Amino acid sequence: MGSKGASFERQRVVTSSSEATLRYREQRQQQTQMLARLDCLQGVAPDTLARLAACATLRAFMPGSVIANEQHPLAFLMLIVQGSVGLTLHDRAGHEVLIGVLARGDCLGVATLFGDRFRGATVRTETVCYLVQIPLADVRAILSSAPELERALRQIYQRRLVEATLGRVPLFSRLSPVERFHIARALRPMQYSRGAIVLQQGDVGDALYIVMSGQVVVEQNGQAIAYLEEGDFFGEMSLLTRQPHNADVRALTPVEALALPARDLEDLLAGQPELAIQLREVVERRKASSRAIQSDADRQAQLSAMLEHGLRRGTHILVRDLSLCKPGCKICEDACASRHGSTRIHFSGLMLNGMEIADVCRQCRVGAECVEACPEQAIVWNESRALMITDACTGCGECVPACPYDAVHLAPVAAAHRSPLWDLWQRWQRWRTPVMHLEATHQPHQRAHKCDFCHGYNDLACVSACPTGALRLASVEEVFPL
Repeated sequence: MGSKGASFERQRVVTSSSEATLRYREQRQQQTQMLARLDCLQGVAPDTLARLAACATLRAFMPGSVIANEQHPLAFLMLIVQGSVGLTLHDRAGHEVLIGVLARGDCLGVATLFGDRFRGATVRTETVCYLVQIPLADVRAILSSAPELERALRQIYQRRLVEATLGRVPLFSRLSPVERFHIARALRPMQYSRGAIVLQQGDVGDALYIVMSGQVVVEQNGQAIAYLEEGDFFGEMSLLTRQPHNADVRALTPVEALALPARDLEDLLAGQPELAIQLREVVERRKASSRAIQSDADRQAQLSAMLEHGLRRGTHILVRDLSLCKPGCKICEDACASRHGSTRIHFSGLMLNGMEIADVCRQCRVGAECVEACPEQAIVWNESRALMITDACTGCGECVPACPYDAVHLAPVAAAHRSPLWDLWQRWQRWRTPVMHLEATHQPHQRAHKCDFCHGYNDLACVSACPTGALRLASVEEVFPL
């Protein structure tokens, strides 16, 4: 009886295991079929959908739940299987703008997947919602072998990017999402390389241009008179006055723009009289600003210095108040060197609006030259919106001459970035990797070194060490408001 009982028990366990495997396969097949019915995944191969389903988690949200906000973008691709969510953001004037309402079949998280951290939106549920959540790291791994999935998601990203850009322009933010949708259909995407002339002084205007990504400078007879970036527009003056452009517009970084043809703008203004009034008010303000800069030598010098030193390439700048700093004090530089092996901060006497600007990495948001030059893709954005150099750095030095602000240098590996997270990572790597493999691996003797806002620490070493509070991290708008 004992032998028969043991045999029966083994058979029961095998049967139970087989049933569990069958249920798992049926469940995975149901999940895959559910994904196939979503509009955002139409045309995606079944095996790709199965891989997505294997990484997916179903989540439920009550009405009014905030899933993401502008400061903290999603770390997941979220597919809406039931319910609706509203997308809002703030325009350049600080007003909250409804971008649109998404329902079943749409998705969230594509802005983080393909873009950067500066185009986030607040996502709030309007009804009870069920969403399939997939970590973006898993999605990226799948994209490398699933071109049809990348095409589907990138199309959504491009559409969402245009909608968000229009929403950020105060001129269009007061329009309804439907009205902005009709404008979006008439827009032509344009791309310009660094240094390219977008508009030529003396040419006749044929479109209104909206900066979707990047930065441009407006120059009149060779003199910089204005600076524009994401969410700004230009070219309107020639269209409204029916006169040739009175200035050049030059790309400071790689620029993505949206061009609204003159005929479409005329039709829009004819149907939106208030919009026409606002646009003419913008023209008058810009004329006044241009005259003010041209008649103010100090302002001209400040604008030139800002452009030359890339002070608006990032969002924040390290500055110090010399009235609070003792002459010859090097405490901040010593603190930086103590933490990182060599100092990443210097001062050369550059002054703007009563503050001395530190010579450090500008954390360029768009078109960072060091990122473009790195052959190993070792310079990436971290969660604090700072560019950091990862362990992929081989010390080739390509990034050093590429930086126009002399903010990157090479340092011995022993003196390079050694945060607590870095040390933990190294110890874990030694534990999990065979010694013979480590000995066979080429270890660089030097690596790139630059400010990354003390990645891996809870403070900035230089700011924390300053005994008088003279040194601080200031927003670029405070240092040089435009």
